Amino acid sequence: MLPANESADDWYELKKDNKVLVHLPADDATHDYYTEWWYYNGHLEGEDGRKYSFHYTVFLLNAFALHTVIHASFIDHESGQRYSYQSRTGGNLSMDAEQGFNFNLGDWLMKGSDGVDRVQGKTEDFSFNLDLTSQTAPVFQGGTGLLDFGSAGTSYYYSRPRMAIEGYAGLNGDEQSVSGSAWFDHQWGDFRTTRLGWEWFALQLEDGADIMLYRLHSSEGQPFLVSGTYTKDNVTLLLGPDDITSTPLRYWQSPVSGVKYPLSWSIEIPQQKVKITLATNRNDSEFDARSTTYNLYWEGTVAITGSHKGRGFLEVSPLHNTDMSSTGQ
Repeated sequence: MLPANESADDWYELKKDNKVLVHLPADDATHDYYTEWWYYNGHLEGEDGRKYSFHYTVFLLNAFALHTVIHASFIDHESGQRYSYQSRTGGNLSMDAEQGFNFNLGDWLMKGSDGVDRVQGKTEDFSFNLDLTSQTAPVFQGGTGLLDFGSAGTSYYYSRPRMAIEGYAGLNGDEQSVSGSAWFDHQWGDFRTTRLGWEWFALQLEDGADIMLYRLHSSEGQPFLVSGTYTKDNVTLLLGPDDITSTPLRYWQSPVSGVKYPLSWSIEIPQQKVKITLATNRNDSEFDARSTTYNLYWEGTVAITGSHKGRGFLEVSPLHNTDMSSTGQ
């Protein structure tokens, strides 16, 4: 897998020099690889103080035939109700955008370029219509924007960790003006998620710092990659296994699938004097995607306390159902 218009020799030279291999806004657009997705999570507050959260992902899956898949969830924190939506449609529905993405699927829209985006979604239960604007420089995971997943493949990966939100959202018949903050990820490559297990953390601290952490495991449950980034004031520090201590504190077992997910965590990043606890706002946030991407995962909000306060999202796959309390794992 090579960057567009680069020879193998050029690729190795760029990687050796730690040069960024992602080019924006061109790489906001679709790519011809096995797996690709555009992902948002967001925290919203209405004019009346009511709080909501959402996640919204569009996947391009190129296994045997190309498909566009939508996954979305929406939580009304006042009532505690959670709603979800998913669909699978043949082809690439990005409307031939060259310097960005433009997925238009009826009631569902995801479009953007260079950190100026718009998302819409509507079901019989909820709806959102949101404009998003990046407030920080993009963050290139791994420093170059390219990660090695071992036998599972390699992946290009960048983030826009803090996007301002303005728009309308709510339960149907009770929508209102909202504002808030979102996290955006774009990832693509010839990698197989079926060969991976993961815990993924996207954390926005009240002091303005943004932290991404991800712990990847083989399908046998063996950890092989711990990485992440700490970004503040548009300066990003790469984090490796020696920089991070992550320990699961509490598990929850899904009554639907029987999968046991670690939902509360202790996270320490000593170099940044970060020692925090993550607690989920809602246990029952399993996303059953067996009808669209043939997998299960847990996706939901976390509250951050300890040395720093803040909010974030946690995503956990079900391929690691053992207690993996660890330092640098």
